[in-house]
Amino acid sequence: MSISEASALLKKLSSEVSSSSASASTTLASLKLILVDFDSLPPLCLPTPDSKEEQRIACEALELGCLLAVKNGDGEAFEGNTNQLFPIYSSCLSVPQSANRKKVQGLYLMFLLVENRLADFHSVLQTYTAEEIGDGRINFAVLLERELMVGSYDKFATSSTSLPDPLYQFFMTSLLSTVRDNVADALEVSYESMDLADAQRMLMFQPNETSAFESFVKQSREDWMVVDNEIKFQPVVASNRAEDIPSMKLISQSLSFATEIERIV
Repeated sequence: MSISEASALLKKLSSEVSSSSASASTTLASLKLILVDFDSLPPLCLPTPDSKEEQRIACEALELGCLLAVKNGDGEAFEGNTNQLFPIYSSCLSVPQSANRKKVQGLYLMFLLVENRLADFHSVLQTYTAEEIGDGRINFAVLLERELMVGSYDKFATSSTSLPDPLYQFFMTSLLSTVRDNVADALEVSYESMDLADAQRMLMFQPNETSAFESFVKQSREDWMVVDNEIKFQPVVASNRAEDIPSMKLISQSLSFATEIERIV
């Protein structure tokens, strides 16, 4: 197919993604079939008369595919599109930056945080330029990673209400769930009981999210008991301590065993 046909499909895809049209996935699939015939793309990266235009179309199509995947809540499709897109970023340096590039780069960092792939997070970050990292959509993920690593969950809670783009909510929801589970684990081992309102605040639920907080407790912490506006945590089963080990009995058995070995020899 010609460049003009690919350009027409790209324009159609952009409109469908913006309007969240159900036909966007079909258009994207059709466009990807055309991209297969573009020799200017990785892994071949061969010079062609239309190299720059082919690479531009490929980048913008795959970026739209990433945005579409996030809109559909499909992390697997998002990763698949980035796996095709990022080699083009690194191999086709003459491709002009599109309006969606930094957004996709920021979303990819968010994806790596959700997947707890911190080594990949830092490896990818090293490939970004200083100008890219300074962009709010990318820097948001960078600052978020730092807050998570040092346990600044209060700052994390603030960040969750000031997203650089609505699409970030998809990954932020997953991160928030993970952080809440970590905080809940810490509460269980640190307190015997806690005021209901304090627990709600520490688990980063807003004052008007009482029903969501109660749902979290019911679904994720069935062993917590709510009594008179207070949460009572179940006692943690203590692990074996050094004094619990029957040391004298073990010493006696070892000496007996050594004596028997000596007698036999």
